[in-house]
Amino acid sequence: MEAENRGRLIRATVLYLFVAVVLSGISFATPYTVGDFGTFLPYMPDSLINVGISVVLLPLLAGITLWYLGALLSIIFEGKLNRVIVSGLYAGGFVAIIAVFMVLQPISEPSKMAGYLVIAAFALFFTYNILSAVAEIRDQFYIRVISGSATIFIIGQIAIQMVNLYMTNPGVPVSGQVLLIRDMLNWGFAVAAAITMIGIFRDSKNPYLAEIGGIAASYSFVLAMSLIGTLYVNFITGRLKAVSPVIEQLSPYVEWTGIVIVGALIFTVMRRGMKESMMTPIEVGPWVKHIQDTSATKGKSLTDFTEILDEFVRDGKKERVLVKLFMFLDENRAAEAEITVTLRELINYEDERPPSFSRRGTSDRIERVNQERRLELLGRTVEGIDRLGLGGLLRKPEQRVSQESMIESLED
Repeated sequence: MEAENRGRLIRATVLYLFVAVVLSGISFATPYTVGDFGTFLPYMPDSLINVGISVVLLPLLAGITLWYLGALLSIIFEGKLNRVIVSGLYAGGFVAIIAVFMVLQPISEPSKMAGYLVIAAFALFFTYNILSAVAEIRDQFYIRVISGSATIFIIGQIAIQMVNLYMTNPGVPVSGQVLLIRDMLNWGFAVAAAITMIGIFRDSKNPYLAEIGGIAASYSFVLAMSLIGTLYVNFITGRLKAVSPVIEQLSPYVEWTGIVIVGALIFTVMRRGMKESMMTPIEVGPWVKHIQDTSATKGKSLTDFTEILDEFVRDGKKERVLVKLFMFLDENRAAEAEITVTLRELINYEDERPPSFSRRGTSDRIERVNQERRLELLGRTVEGIDRLGLGGLLRKPEQRVSQESMIESLED
């Protein structure tokens, strides 16, 4: 571990242990109550005055613990998956302060159960983020779609339980408003979960199907539209007006808003689908852009060409150097088979990718190895060109330089 990261780790650990000892000591080794610290709290119900101070300090300790774990992972590990986990832990620290307090407080039993539901909802969302990152890393989009659909449905059930906790009382008949809210949440989240499954067609070759899949993969948009859709269904069937008669006065605005939303969705899908189907056949491909970008370098000095080669060695971008070498070989009347054999290894070359979760410093080591591999590959490619008798890239015969000189210029 590098000295800088080791220093960060020691400082974070010492600070966390100090805070943890102080908060734990005050919580368990002192008789302090919430009322003793009332002047430091923004709001304090009377029922909490005689409750031990641990009900406030332990949730804070739980949040700080998650922040410390996030800092620990960010110092020791690296990678795309690690970034997702660390950001989830940082967000979980804020959630823990609220949710653990809800669980520990002795005032309201529904709030205690709601705290457990909040923890479950965040754990579910955290799991979805990890699965979504794994889907992106492995290029398996269906994992994100399936996990997202399941997450939406379960979150809907948690929301219904929240409504039952705070809007119903044991032994009291459930009001029409509560029934309406529960049904709207149930149907809204269920429909959203079903629609998001269509997102699996996002990568379809059919432009219309791909556009619909792309829209379905936008979870927040689909969920909002599904909840609004259930609202409109209850409005059209008259159930909403029966529960809340004031809705009758808003009928014209509600109807026209729905018409505009549906029309906008249809127009967006049709326009993008038509654009894809009309433009794809006449696209000449990305190679033209590379040719245009590199054609201006024709006739320039070896130093200019070295910059293109250095871009490949330093950053791993091989498109421009491939185009330049192909144009050079073609202009010097190399046969198609010779060009294919000479550039085959460069065309097929791929950098070693750093793992999605690894010890810090791994990606730097892999990048150094990749640069060495690129330099060696470039040397072999130049050797192949020399064997064709076409040496002297971009220079006149009297200005030709050796392969070693060109490679040395890349190392400077």
